[in-house]
Amino acid sequence: MKLLIRNLARSTTEAEIRAEFEAYGTVQSCTLVIDKKTGSSKGFGFIEMPKPGEARAAMKTLNGKDVAGSKIRVKKAESRQDTGDSPDTKTTDKKTTQDPLHGVTLEKLLTLLVEKYGWEKLGSRINIKCFTSDPSISSSLKFLRKTPWAREKVEALYLNTNWSADNVWNLSRRKGSQ
Repeated sequence: MKLLIRNLARSTTEAEIRAEFEAYGTVQSCTLVIDKKTGSSKGFGFIEMPKPGEARAAMKTLNGKDVAGSKIRVKKAESRQDTGDSPDTKTTDKKTTQDPLHGVTLEKLLTLLVEKYGWEKLGSRINIKCFTSDPSISSSLKFLRKTPWAREKVEALYLNTNWSADNVWNLSRRKGSQ
């Protein structure tokens, strides 16, 4: 998992950042972004950690930590594809069309699952409190947007669900018109 580290002190080195993150697991790469004209740090960089669980632990613990006099900010890095900054649009288009969830919002996905299974069956398939205790689309969306492991389980259930072609078409058309 690639992480973006912002608000770094200009004097912070790659070795210092790497050491902070290695306390949480294996660091595959560490890159500080350097200004080409001045040769000094631009105040942000990237860390790649091969194990998502270790990366999430590092992100959670190090976000807001004081490093060399600056409170660093750590979050999952967005790919160029996600930001729309990719110079090669042909490659981007090919990648997005291969994503089975491309164009499906979390709200649409969750609504379809609730219509297919109901809250009770959904809660028994994925045992999380927002599905079992006074469930609602709104509260579930808040939880799923903040909890990557739960969102991954919901997306996997959606992808593994046997949808009939006309059922999904009718449901998605109905939801799109609301």
